[in-house]
Amino acid sequence: MAWGDITYQSGTRKEDLLDFIADVSPDDNPLSTLFGTTEAKNTIHEWTEDYTGRPSAVSSAVEGSAATFSDLTNPTRRTNISQMIRQTYRVSDTVRAVDVAGMSDMLDYQASKAAQIWKNNLEYNILNATIASGDSGVARTMAGIQAVITSHYTTRNSGTSLSETELNNMVYDVANDVGMNDVFDLLVLPLQLRQKVSTFTAGSTKFVDASDKRLTRPVAVYESDFNVMRVFAHKDVWSSAGTPGPHVLGLREDKWKLAYLRRPERTELAKVGSSSDGMIEGEVTLEFLAERTNARRSGYAQAG
Repeated sequence: MAWGDITYQSGTRKEDLLDFIADVSPDDNPLSTLFGTTEAKNTIHEWTEDYTGRPSAVSSAVEGSAATFSDLTNPTRRTNISQMIRQTYRVSDTVRAVDVAGMSDMLDYQASKAAQIWKNNLEYNILNATIASGDSGVARTMAGIQAVITSHYTTRNSGTSLSETELNNMVYDVANDVGMNDVFDLLVLPLQLRQKVSTFTAGSTKFVDASDKRLTRPVAVYESDFNVMRVFAHKDVWSSAGTPGPHVLGLREDKWKLAYLRRPERTELAKVGSSSDGMIEGEVTLEFLAERTNARRSGYAQAG
């Protein structure tokens, strides 16, 4: 049917494009935000750790007897390897010349995204990396949290339900081994297991406003039989049903540090052809000052 002029027939309409970019990329990185930082001086980063256990028997000396001696223990040397993390970006000169929505310069925008991706990669690696010394053509990698915690690691039967009893057993294992003030104070676990913790009733689970200015969301706090801990859902903790199965991590925040050999920096690379190239690159390793203050359990049902 003829109808003068309507929008369906018009070839002169301007596009209606908002000068705004909606970005909902997952960027939750609580551990690399909360952990303290220090300086590494070499690709092999070392420190010492000491431990004195509690007595397990009555000790006494006979009156008038000569002193006797036993072997003494020395501090243990701990080691981790620095890992180089790099995120590159490339933008054509044509893209930088055209008028685009939501930004003034595509190169700066992509550099900003690369920096966020770099931190996401750091978070994933400090949880999941396994140590490798590297070689010519082979990258060095650090030992991540899930590889480091061995003193209090328990493999549960596949499909075990996460309960308050399970959680308090984790706390007890550590509290029975270290100083009461050194028991882990962060509970980090997959999203579905975090939902299960919300159903616990014996411990006073509650949300509180984050007094730590590094945190921007309310934080759940759980009071166990021996300590109070903050609870974090984390997308990078092992959550698959296959062996070893979903993990629950108990971390002592002040015993973990990120040791930077080179802090991340933006570097513009030499121009080759009609593009601008750059990268975000840094070198870091994970420092674990007292591994036995932490706990790890695996094998839980995915839904708790």
